[in-house]
Amino acid sequence: MDVLNDAIVSLLTSRLGNEAEISVPDSPIEGTEGFEQPVVCTVTVKSRRAIQTLIHLANEVASRVTRFTLYPISTGQNWGYGSATPNFSDKPVVLLSLIELNEITYFDPNTGLCSIEPGVTQQQLFTYLEENNYPFMVPVTGAGPSCSILANALERGYGITPIADHFSAITRVEGVLPNGDYYTSSLSAMDKSDAQLVDKAFKWKHGPYLDGLFTQSGNMVVTEVSLSLARRPAGFDSFYLRFYGDASFERAYESIQQLYCCLHGVVGGINLMDKSRVSAMVADNPQGRDKHAVMSESQKNALSDAHDIPEWTVVGTLYGSKGIVEAAKKEVKRTVKGLADKCFFSNSLLIKSVKHVCSLLPSHYLTPVRKQLDSLTAATEIMLGKPNQIALPLAYWRNPSYTAEAGKTLHPAKDKCGLLWYAPLIPANKDAMTSFIDMVRSTTVKYNIEPLITFTHMSAHNIDSTVPIIFDLTNEKAKADAHACLDALFAEGVKRGFVPYRLNIKQQRQLDKNAVCWQTAGKIAKALDPNAVLSPTRYNPLS
Repeated sequence: MDVLNDAIVSLLTSRLGNEAEISVPDSPIEGTEGFEQPVVCTVTVKSRRAIQTLIHLANEVASRVTRFTLYPISTGQNWGYGSATPNFSDKPVVLLSLIELNEITYFDPNTGLCSIEPGVTQQQLFTYLEENNYPFMVPVTGAGPSCSILANALERGYGITPIADHFSAITRVEGVLPNGDYYTSSLSAMDKSDAQLVDKAFKWKHGPYLDGLFTQSGNMVVTEVSLSLARRPAGFDSFYLRFYGDASFERAYESIQQLYCCLHGVVGGINLMDKSRVSAMVADNPQGRDKHAVMSESQKNALSDAHDIPEWTVVGTLYGSKGIVEAAKKEVKRTVKGLADKCFFSNSLLIKSVKHVCSLLPSHYLTPVRKQLDSLTAATEIMLGKPNQIALPLAYWRNPSYTAEAGKTLHPAKDKCGLLWYAPLIPANKDAMTSFIDMVRSTTVKYNIEPLITFTHMSAHNIDSTVPIIFDLTNEKAKADAHACLDALFAEGVKRGFVPYRLNIKQQRQLDKNAVCWQTAGKIAKALDPNAVLSPTRYNPLS
């Protein structure tokens, strides 16, 4: 195998020259999931031309002993689903890194329409906007500042800023097809102007809508997208509702339903988190990071008492003019009166007063309060489109080798964190959500996985839940239990109508190849990539 790999590397080196950097890893690629996939090498391209050269070469040698498949990544930080680990392949895999393609190629300061390459990160776009004083918001996620914006949109990810569905903001996709052709839209093909602004601005083009074929697939190496950024509102506030004791979930659910009903268009994303999830975000694991066991009730209660964590917490956003937001805050208070046990706003006088008191005291005073204030500040920044690492420490909750350092850039894959995601879509009704809670809590404890539940209301009809399956990646028993837990949640969930909107690279292999939808997707992939040179098994059970 080493001889074959050496031959492929030699071939790539001779054909690419100075257009790419080639590195050979010492071991298989591994992310937070516990998957391992050997790769021949990583090719970091410096131009679109180099991508076309690579794809032409892969097709050229497709029937030879030196055949290989290409697996493109942007920053390789798809943590919990595969990270930078390639999809499984029966041919040698060359990892194609697009991280050096990191230009913001177009920006309209009047509308926030911009064009970016795969390597553009959340932090890079935020810095660009800040330096130029452009009043627009980055479509942030909890994955962190160093993650690719383009890649998250192609995975059809979402966030809590006004344009929550990130692919819905994409207006144009272009890139290299599996035969080496460079794809642009019908509008681009017809437009004879240099700027081609209508192609950048209009999502739907002519004829069959093709851009969607290049999301959650291996049908193209996407080299650029255009997207519409949300304008930073003149008025903003976030609200926090706390629900303790009996019927806490029912009261939280009713509050959310009424808020969506009376504040539609003003209220942004709303998250509903249970006590365990909030505890894992604001406190260290009371078991210790090396224990493969769930928290006891006494430990949960101790954390709850120390950090004032209720059974359920609702976090929501209000966007609009200053007058509209002020009026909306009064409506929030009126709506949740008698339902929520506590209601406060991030810009309230109470929060400002507590911050002022903390600033006057020595740093070791009121430590729990300071941690909550820091979390509140970071959460507010995320809601305003400023990327940060507030959500990343969750991945380290069972990492025995990690030592917290102030200001350290977190990278769960490099730091050997164990993380998988169970992220199903759920009907937005109380019975379905209650059934889901019971299923998660009864299933996870069987595998010593902490049941950490968040609901994100994506519409009045549909909810996504994110359940992080956190484990010690160095503990084989813990790793086996984590995967068994995810399998059990998936199997029971689909019986109840809870279907994940994203799948990890192992789950993609288990798709029903007889389903007409996957038969259709497979035929499209085969037509575009007859030699199976570009991520052929990505969301394609027929390959």
